[in-house]
Amino acid sequence: MEITGRTALVTGAAIGTGRAIALALAAAGARVVAADVDVAGGQDTVRMTNTGRCRFERADLTLDDEIVDLVRSVRPQILVNNAGGGGHIPPHFPEATPDEWERLLRLNLLGPMRATYEALGPMRLAGAGAVVNIASTAGLGLTPYQSPEYGAAKAGLIRFTSTLTDLGKVRVNCVVPDWVATERLTDRERASDPPPIPLSTIASATLQLLRDDSLAGRVMLIDRGVAPRLLKAVRWPR
Repeated sequence: MEITGRTALVTGAAIGTGRAIALALAAAGARVVAADVDVAGGQDTVRMTNTGRCRFERADLTLDDEIVDLVRSVRPQILVNNAGGGGHIPPHFPEATPDEWERLLRLNLLGPMRATYEALGPMRLAGAGAVVNIASTAGLGLTPYQSPEYGAAKAGLIRFTSTLTDLGKVRVNCVVPDWVATERLTDRERASDPPPIPLSTIASATLQLLRDDSLAGRVMLIDRGVAPRLLKAVRWPR
């Protein structure tokens, strides 16, 4: 897909990976809508693009009504479901209340699913569309994890993506990064070995998945200290 001139919606764009992706899309010529609950951060993202091709929309991606209103008003040809997080914030399941862990599931799994659902119609009418979901390595493997609800949500997002290989002109892919060097990291965390993944790496991987029309239902793993790679489909025995 050619990015120049396309309308792109990036959720969770007030900071971190969402901001980096929004900046990269604007630099590539897209008309970007940066969405977030953080108004000040979202407005900073708009100023940082310095292209005049980015605007901010406040939206809570845990609320269905706000997701529907956002996607229907923007009518994106590109959708990056980046809003998420919270897996490091206690309490976690089972100490967390159902309202607490359900909200995390809505943010990290159900919100991206609903946004994708709402975007399919406009994308099909436009003749093409591309969605990239931002997951996490917390959703991979079979080892214990501090936040079961976060790991389950990201695992669900990865599997949701990998099933969507036949949507015609609309493609859905997924980036699965390990620890990312966001603005919130301390100097000590940044100096860890192997180092956290640069924000530019996540943005570049996202643009690669958007541009490559041969990729659908694919998962790109980005481990620390290793070049990004597309995972091969594995058919498990029943």
